[in-house]
Amino acid sequence: MAPKCLGIALLLVQIFIRSSFQQSSATDDSYVVGVVEFRMELLNMPIDTRTAMNLEAYKELMRSDEAKLTDIVVFPELTLNTLMDPVPVPNPEGNTIPCIPDSPELLSQLSCLAIETGKYIVINLSESFECDSLPDNDPRPCDPTAVHRYNTNVVFDRNGTLITRYRKTHLFREPGTSVTYEPEIVTFDTDFGVRFGVVTCFDLLFAEPTLELVKLGVKDFVFPAYWVSEPPFLTSVQIFESWAYGNDVNLIASGTNYAPAGSTGTGVFNGRNGAVFSFFTGKETRKIFPVRVPKLPRSNSPTTTPPKKDCKTVSGRSGGKLLDEVNMGTDIPERFTTALIKPDQVSKVFNRTVCDGDFCCDFHIDFETRGERPVSHLYRLTAFDGVRTFKGYAEAHVSICAIITCLNENLASCGLPNYESTKYLKFNEISISGDFIANGTLVMPSSLDNKFHSLDAKYYQFYSTVDYPNDRQHVQLTLSSSVSNLQTFGIYAFNHKDFDYFIPDAPPPQEDSTTTIRPASGWLLSLGLLCIGKSMIF
Repeated sequence: MAPKCLGIALLLVQIFIRSSFQQSSATDDSYVVGVVEFRMELLNMPIDTRTAMNLEAYKELMRSDEAKLTDIVVFPELTLNTLMDPVPVPNPEGNTIPCIPDSPELLSQLSCLAIETGKYIVINLSESFECDSLPDNDPRPCDPTAVHRYNTNVVFDRNGTLITRYRKTHLFREPGTSVTYEPEIVTFDTDFGVRFGVVTCFDLLFAEPTLELVKLGVKDFVFPAYWVSEPPFLTSVQIFESWAYGNDVNLIASGTNYAPAGSTGTGVFNGRNGAVFSFFTGKETRKIFPVRVPKLPRSNSPTTTPPKKDCKTVSGRSGGKLLDEVNMGTDIPERFTTALIKPDQVSKVFNRTVCDGDFCCDFHIDFETRGERPVSHLYRLTAFDGVRTFKGYAEAHVSICAIITCLNENLASCGLPNYESTKYLKFNEISISGDFIANGTLVMPSSLDNKFHSLDAKYYQFYSTVDYPNDRQHVQLTLSSSVSNLQTFGIYAFNHKDFDYFIPDAPPPQEDSTTTIRPASGWLLSLGLLCIGKSMIF
C-alpha cells in the first residue's frame, strides 16, 4: 500500500477508535467524568524521576477499566511536575497537537495519551514562560534571564489537541509562581454538549475569575485542587458542595491526596441536588472514580431529571479511613460571638438570637440527649461578620450564622475535628436565619458530619429573598430530618466588594404541597439502592 493511502487508512481507523470511546452525546441528559484522587511521589528523589513516576501512574489510571467509562478525566493540582521542571505550554489558539510518538516531552506524552484513550483530559502543570510572551498592557518588570512559572491547567481533546489553558489567579503557599496581570476567563466546549469553566483550588473563594464565569452562564466547572482542609467551614468536599449548591452549578473536583498537609477531597457536586459523589480520606490513595453527572439546565431552576441508572459508575459518600491522619488547619473561633448549648439545660426547644455587632443570627433549636451515652463534645450557636485572613495569603469578608462543634467549653476547642463522637445529642429541628448583604455576596449552606462530608441536600432546605433597593437578602436554612452526627450546620457567605453578583434564585417553600424546593437528592438514594453492589467502601 502506498504511504499516502496507508496514512489515510490509519487516520480513518484512529477516528473510528476515538468515536467508540465517546460515552455521552450532546442530546444526553448526563455525561460521565473521571475524578481522580492522587497521592503524588514525594520530593525525595531526582525531579525527572519523580515526574516520570507520576506520569506513569497517570497513564495507568487513564488505561484502567474505570477510565474507559468516562468522557473526560480531571487530574488534581500539583501532582505531576514541579517548579524545578516546568514545561512551556503553547497558545491554544494554534490548535496544537503536541503528540509525537516516542517523544520524551511531557506535553507530547499527555497529548498522545488523550489520543490513545479517546478522552478529554484536564491536567495541572507547572508551566514555564518567557518575558516576551506577556501582554503589552502588563507593566510589571520581568527579568529575561530568570525562569518564570505559572500554575496552569491544560486541556486536551480526544484528538490530542491542546484546546485551552488556564493560569491560576489566586495562589496559596506557592513561592516562585507568577500570576497573570489580569484574571483569565477560560472555557472549553465538548462533543457531549457541555461547556466547562476552568479554575484551580484557591480560586474558588474569590469573585474573579470564578463567579465571573457563573455570571456568564457557565454551569459546569473542572476544578483541580490541592485543598488544605480547615474545619468548621472550609474542609474540602464541604466547601466544594456548598459552592456548587450556592451557584447551582456542577463542580467537578479532583483532589491531591496528601494527609500530612491536610489534603484530600474529590467529588462531583450537582448544584442544588448536592453531591453525586464525595470522597474524603486519610488513607494514601491513587484512584479514578467514574461518575455520571446530570446536566443542569441553563436557567435558575435546578434539574429534576435523574441520570441514567447504571451500576458501573459510582455515587454516594465514601472514604472515612484514617481521618485523624489528615492534618487539618484551624479557624480562629475566638473571633466568633457564641452561645453554648448545654446538654443538661431544662429547655431543649428554644429560640435564641446571637449578634456580632449589628449582624444578627436567629436560631430555633429542638434537640434531645441520650443519657446513657457519655458527652463527647458540645455545640455553640455562632455569629460572625468581618474580615478573615487565609494564612496571610489573602483576605475575605465573611458572614456566618451556624452551629459548630466544640471539644469542650473552651472556645479555642471549637471547630477542631471531632473524631470520637458518641452521638449522644440529636437535633430534631434547626432553623437558622439572618440578613446578609445582597449584591456581591455568595451565600451558601454549610454542613459537616463526623466523616467530614456535608449532609445530603434532602436533609435541609435553603432559601433566600432579596430586597434589592436596600441591598439585603434574608437567608434561612432549615434542617429537614433528625441528625446526631453534626459537626457544622449553618450559613456561610463571602462578600465580594465592588463585584456585581446575586446568587441564583432560592425561593422559600410554598404553603401548599407544590414546593419550589424539593428533596434534592432523592434520586441519588434510589440509584444507590439499584446499584448496591457498587457501594463505595474503602
